[in-house]
Amino acid sequence: MKQKRQLRIIEIINQNAIETQEELALKLREEGFEVTQATVSRDIRELNLSKVPGPDGRQKYAILSSGGPLNDKYVRVMHDGLR
Repeated sequence: MKQKRQLRIIEIINQNAIETQEELALKLREEGFEVTQATVSRDIRELNLSKVPGPDGRQKYAILSSGGPLNDKYVRVMHDGLR
């Protein structure tokens, strides 16, 4: 179930500009997944999702590609700096 849910999360964020965990949870519930905010939060962390600026300037979730430990550290520092 977790794998299916996480695959669907990737599809959802690729097809929609999802700005919040609540919005993502709502989309999942509409599709029959029983999720809590904590579940969505864990999935976001495990999938390495981060908020990035969309074409309209609003933040949306996207998958950050991983290029190894140095790249992961750089991404984390940049992400923390933007917060």
